[in-house]
Amino acid sequence: MTHPKRPQDKRRAPHHVLEDGLPSPVQSIDGRDDLSKSLQETIEVLKGQIRRADANIEGMQRALEDLSAVQYLSNRISMATDQEQLVSALIELTGQLLPLRDSALLLFGDSHGKLVPLSPRSSMRLLDEAQRQSESGIVERVIAGRKGVMLPHHDATSTDDKPMTLMILPLFLRREAIGIYVIKVEKSDQEITEQQVQLLAVIANQAAVGIGHLQACQALMRADGELRASQVQMMQAAKLAAIGELAGDIAHEMTNPLQVMMLHLELVQSGRASPNWNEMFLAQMQRLSDVTARLKEFARNASSRVTMGPLDLNATVMASVDVIRHEFTDARIQVDVASCESPLVVVGNTNYIQLVILNLLLNARDAMPEGGIVKVTISRSDDRACVRVADTGPGIPKNIQGRIFKPFFTTKGDEGAGLGLAICSKIVAQHGGKILLESEEGKGAAFTVCLPLHQASE
Repeated sequence: MTHPKRPQDKRRAPHHVLEDGLPSPVQSIDGRDDLSKSLQETIEVLKGQIRRADANIEGMQRALEDLSAVQYLSNRISMATDQEQLVSALIELTGQLLPLRDSALLLFGDSHGKLVPLSPRSSMRLLDEAQRQSESGIVERVIAGRKGVMLPHHDATSTDDKPMTLMILPLFLRREAIGIYVIKVEKSDQEITEQQVQLLAVIANQAAVGIGHLQACQALMRADGELRASQVQMMQAAKLAAIGELAGDIAHEMTNPLQVMMLHLELVQSGRASPNWNEMFLAQMQRLSDVTARLKEFARNASSRVTMGPLDLNATVMASVDVIRHEFTDARIQVDVASCESPLVVVGNTNYIQLVILNLLLNARDAMPEGGIVKVTISRSDDRACVRVADTGPGIPKNIQGRIFKPFFTTKGDEGAGLGLAICSKIVAQHGGKILLESEEGKGAAFTVCLPLHQASE
């Protein structure tokens, strides 16, 4: 019996091909050796691809590190607060891009074509070279084109034959040319890539921003110095005005001991001296010395830098009251002082705190031309020491209470300059404290000065 022929199976073994040109381990395999050889080739190709991937990753990591360094140094340049910081960061950043031999950051001077170095660290040789390039028109071309130029350079002082390039980059701030950045690098102009040139242009822009920031800081410092000087003059004027108001009291304090001394002197000359006249004489002289010492301490010139130190508020307030006590007696004003039992130590300037207390006492006196009572209370409130000066005058109208600490505002007409309370407020603020007003018409006014307690005294 004949069996029908089976149809021939025309399906072929699949032809395996891997991507990237890798040999297929299944294609044309005649034996075990061919399979092993094919696998080995595949492994070698994969190893090569891994090595290239690792190299790419390392390159990217280095690029990221370089960019981070560039960003860090760029921020240092743009936010520098002095010339040396700016120049140091600029040199360091430039040196990371190219082998730097010399550099100079030059600004345009007042005279036409004059270049002035921003820092003494700028190379004088490059300054002379830049001045020659300016006279030849190169710098003008750089500014007009707003683009740097590269010039082959030969250094006569160099002992090697390395090719060098002189680069001049423009500095623009708010669309205005302010100078140039000149560098000398140990590379020929053909070796400097376009990417490096672009990065140097970015660095020059950052340098211009840094110069603008530096100039703004210097202007602010000058303005701050002028403001401090004017504040010192205002303080001194207020102190002299207070002394003028106290002239009668000072004269009274000095007249009394002088009269006693003159009386005893007459008794001595007439042969009728009292047994202890010399002790009396010395006591009156000491009294005069104390008066002049207090006056000298109070009237001395204010310093532009207020010297702070620990002081006992009790003693400082009592010294201020002693200066004015006789004047209050003559004006029929009773002064009551309630000091704190324990020392209240604050950090401040004794001279300025006395000026504040004296101004408040003088204001209380002026508010009671017919006489009255001034009560000075020294106390502690949590972490603050407070001095309260209250009078029995007519009080301060509510509609002007918000303006009494404003400069030149006064309720005394032509007799007042309107600086006393404004200066008091400024001094108290400088000491980290507050000055508060409590007043009701017909019931007097009270000013309270609160200052932070010295931490060591806690």
